[in-house]
Amino acid sequence: MAVAVGAALAFGVGMSVLKGNGSGVRDAIGNLSAPWLILPFIAGAWAGAGRVGRAAAVGVAVSFAALAGFYFTNSFVLALGPHPWLADLRLAFGGGYFFKLGAVSGPVFGTLGGLWQRRGLAAIGVMVAALLIFEPVAWLVKEHAEHSLCTSDAAVWACEVAAGVAAATLAAAVARPGRRARS
Repeated sequence: MAVAVGAALAFGVGMSVLKGNGSGVRDAIGNLSAPWLILPFIAGAWAGAGRVGRAAAVGVAVSFAALAGFYFTNSFVLALGPHPWLADLRLAFGGGYFFKLGAVSGPVFGTLGGLWQRRGLAAIGVMVAALLIFEPVAWLVKEHAEHSLCTSDAAVWACEVAAGVAAATLAAAVARPGRRARS
């Protein structure tokens, strides 16, 4: 579990540094949501040791660690104004909105990872990988509705869809024999 939490912390720090304070491709990558949901899934499958309760706990722990790493790093990365660092830290963490979401999504996706690891059901892995495929569709619908389609994000979305197709294919391929048909 310590390795999973440490990796999640590094993920959060990395995403904050990558996103930075600007716009364009780096901002588009930094605004992706699916990786933040897949992280507790992978941790639940890997560190959950096949126990669903442990997988849920690992899922919430990695979600919180990743978010803490992201927002802590944001307090240094973002130009939040002429404040003392503690004020920047408070501003970076905001009202904790994403921690509230992580309190739900972390255990849910950790549990899904634990179930996938324990039972080997292709449908669970494919469903989670599909987040990478359908997130760009959601962004396109949102931006079309707002009349703010940003073409610089298209390359990021294409890569995310390709990663989703590859992950879904891998998830189906590693499913335990006999579990594909019932999933």
